[in-house]
Amino acid sequence: MLPPLISHLKEDDAVQQFFLVRQAEKRTDKTGKPYLSLKLGDKSGTIVARVWNDILKKCPGPFAVGDFVGVKGQVDSYKQELQINVKYLETEESIRSRGGDLSAFDPELLIQATPYDRQVLWQELRQLAETQIRAPLGPLVLSLLDRYQEEFLVCPAARLYHHPYLGGLLEHTWFVTRHALASLTIYPDLNRDLVLAGALLHDLGKIKELVNPPAPEATVSGRLLGHIVLGWDLVRSQAQALNFSDPALLVQLEHIILSHHGSMEFGSPIVPKTREALLVNFLDDLDAKLKMMSQHLEGDSGEGDFTSYHRVLQRDLFKGGPSAAPDPEPDREPDH
Repeated sequence: MLPPLISHLKEDDAVQQFFLVRQAEKRTDKTGKPYLSLKLGDKSGTIVARVWNDILKKCPGPFAVGDFVGVKGQVDSYKQELQINVKYLETEESIRSRGGDLSAFDPELLIQATPYDRQVLWQELRQLAETQIRAPLGPLVLSLLDRYQEEFLVCPAARLYHHPYLGGLLEHTWFVTRHALASLTIYPDLNRDLVLAGALLHDLGKIKELVNPPAPEATVSGRLLGHIVLGWDLVRSQAQALNFSDPALLVQLEHIILSHHGSMEFGSPIVPKTREALLVNFLDDLDAKLKMMSQHLEGDSGEGDFTSYHRVLQRDLFKGGPSAAPDPEPDREPDH
């Protein structure tokens, strides 16, 4: 029998299974003793784990982001969130080298990825760029998609907060672009080509900001420049290579990319100053926040009607209530 996935773990469960290290940080406890704080993952999600000093001394490390590890421990609850109190920890590589039992090790169960078919999402986005964005923006978008297809198909959308998994960037871009298409039916006077190009390319810089999709880490340029500047540079460089024919239009696309976080407080060097840029900013934020809420709700195991507090969203979340009553059938009057 396969061990339970993280999403199925409950308080007091005994754990003896493999995980992927998503984060690893050395810390000290209140007495000054070192311990290891981990975020462990499988295809269903992540869970925090603590390796206290007395246990850490017995575990053959070191342990790094991206390692597969065998873990023995117990599930505890701290501030309404589950965590694993580790009793023993060893890398898959170490277990293999000493001839240990790896019969329960299956990396496909440990790597979180978008639940959507990535090839289908990719083809839909590419077809949209090909058929619904006019020149000169259409050929620019297509050339960037084709040039960075391999990276786009696997890149996460973030290290931690939303879509932080293999294919997350593609999933997020697909949703933002679908939102954009719907919005254009309501606001048909907006520049359709700019909105769609901006939606498709707004997070392109993530492919240069993040590496190691199974356990995302920031690159040096990602940490020093950030994905907004990196994406702007990719678009500008490609436009120059194609001898882009409309400099004024290119500046407006660059503005969408540079302003899509909405304010300098959140990393954009400029606030949105066009309607198209404002729309992409709000749609990007909407999809990211909805995903964060979904992830937090799915990962909550506490009792009660509300989740634990989400630090980034700055709120707890209502878990739901009784299902809404079904709408009356269209050819019947409601009962009185």
